[in-house]
Order: sequence, then C-alpha cells, then structure tokens
Amino acid sequence: MNTTLTLTSSAIKMFVRNRQALFFSLFTPLIIMTIFGLIGFDRVAKIDIGIVSSSPNVPTKTFVDNLKNISAFNIHTDSSDDAQKALMDGNRSIVLIVPNDLIPENPSAGIQPKTIVAVSNASQQQQAQTAITIVNQVLDKTSIALSKAPVLFSVENREINVRNLKYIDFLLPGIVALAVMQMAVFSVAFVFADYKEKGVLKRLLATPVKPSQFVTANVITRLIVALVQAAILIAAGVLLFKAHVIGSYALIFLITLLGGIMFLGLGFTISGIASTVESVPALANLIVFPMLFLGGTFFPINTMPDWLQKVAKVLPLTYFSTALRDVMTKDAHLSDIKSSLIFMMVWAIIFIVTANYTFGFEEKRL
Repeated sequence: MNTTLTLTSSAIKMFVRNRQALFFSLFTPLIIMTIFGLIGFDRVAKIDIGIVSSSPNVPTKTFVDNLKNISAFNIHTDSSDDAQKALMDGNRSIVLIVPNDLIPENPSAGIQPKTIVAVSNASQQQQAQTAITIVNQVLDKTSIALSKAPVLFSVENREINVRNLKYIDFLLPGIVALAVMQMAVFSVAFVFADYKEKGVLKRLLATPVKPSQFVTANVITRLIVALVQAAILIAAGVLLFKAHVIGSYALIFLITLLGGIMFLGLGFTISGIASTVESVPALANLIVFPMLFLGGTFFPINTMPDWLQKVAKVLPLTYFSTALRDVMTKDAHLSDIKSSLIFMMVWAIIFIVTANYTFGFEEKRL
C-alpha cells in the first residue's frame, strides 16, 4: 500500500511537471469552451433589412423608425444602388423600397393606397418571409390607427418560471466529458507507449515494484486529474459564462470517475496495440476524433440524421456527456441516469478486458 501511494505521489509530480500534458488537459478544454461560449449559438440572429426611402414625409419616417426599434431587425438605410449591391452580395435578407408618402400626412377616404416593394434574397427566404410578416403587422396596426377604428382584439402575455438553459449550459457537460476523454486516452497511450519503447516497463520487472502497483498509481493519478479538470471547467463555466449547474456535485464527480476509468481502459488498449510512440496519434485519433462531433459534445444528437443518431447513441462519450448533462441541467438523480451509467460500465469492462489482453510490460501480446 505504501509503495502504491509513493508511486502515486511521484506520478502526480511527473504529470504536473509535464507542461505539454497540463496544456492539453486543462488549457485546451478551457480554450474550446471560451471559443464556443463567446460564439453563443443560442443567440437569435437578426434579420438584415435594407430600406430605400430618399425623402420620406414625417409619418413615413415614423414608420421606418418603428421598424428600427424591432429587436429582430438590423435596419440599414441605403440608397437604391447600395441596397442592390448589398442584396447581391448576400448582406441583406430583404430590401424594402418605401414610397416617401407611404403614410399620408392628412389621411382621407380618397387617397390611393401605396405599395412597399420587397426585394428578397432567394438564399435567405425564411428570414425574408419573417421580415415581410412583421412589416405587414406594423402596417396593419398603422392602418387601424389612421382609420381610428376601435381595437377589438389584444394578446395578453403570461410568463411562467422555467429553467432558462443557454447554449453554455449544454456545452459545459460536453466539454468536461471531452476533456476527461482526451486526458485519459492520450496521456496514458503516449506515456506507456514511450515507456514500453524505451524499455522502462521491462526494467521495472527487475525491481521490487509490482506491475500492478505501477499501473494502479498511474490510474489513481489520472483519476485525480480528471476530478481537477471537472472542477476547474465547471468553475470557469459558472464564473465566466454564467452557466447553471443545478444537480449534485457529488454525482457529477462520480460520473467523472466512471468516465475516467472507462477511457483509461481505452488508453491502455491503444498503448498496448501501438508498437511505437509515433503510431499512437493515428490509433487514438481514429477512435477519438469521430466522438468529438458525434458524442453530443457541441451539438444535440437529435439534430443529426436518423442513421447517424443510431451510431452516435452507442458511443461511450455519448453516455458520458448525457449523464453529466442530465445531472447538471436537469437535476437528475442516480435512478434517472442509471441507463447511461450501465452502458458506461459496459464500455469500461470492454476496454479493461481489451487492455488486459493487449497491454504488456515487455512487448505487445497481440
């Protein structure tokens, strides 16, 4: 026991002194989270609208000003040529050619109705149709006001308290799972492949240190690192991006430990298969890279095609990120995520059995 603790202490010191390992374990996930957090995929994109109206009268100018106050619009007052060029360049969803006397200063029954010409971008039809619908609503309200007709209908807006989940709330659990996976797979695969290639593992057999003690010490070290990773990333998400974590932190760290064990088994499997250090990136990325995009890290799985969802739903990272997300965003309890945990344990057993078959201190047995 004392030997294992001593080896664990030494392994932790070696890991901390390895700047490259620290960078990829802690700073790379933080950088990824910062980039995606600043992009803010949950922000509603504004519709770019060009308005051509050279010398509008006072009521028409008021109408244009009302359009500018609509939060969904990004209004550009353009000349006819500039509006046409912006539309052709794809910088406008729609251009509205507004008559200067669209709204008469002295409305009367004999005035002929005016027409707004809407020139839409064919590649942004959805935005253009949305803009036309809103503009028609504003015109309808203006017509009712000018005709002094009584208001017969209204909409009463009622709000209820619900969990206002943002994209960062979805992203944070995925980043934690991704960071643990990369640390567990790459740190183990590179380090042990290097030890094996240099004969370090073979020489350990001639010492009083048991192979199981050496492996256990390295496993404990990386599980500690996994917990530190999770704590730092969650703290950064909450403090910097105002992410919400409403579930049990104890359950979060339990899932993190299980995820770490699962991917450590994969890391040992890869280090056992790899004949040289140079072959580790090819093997590791072949397995890990697809999971970066299919494991529910950055985007919901249900947005993928049906056939791709079937593939994504059996990946180990999917169960890991789903379990974390259910706890962190839905306050799920142990019974609520038992299916994800069961599949994580199944994958952990598969990887551990495979690692036991492929990994050796002297040479690859496969």
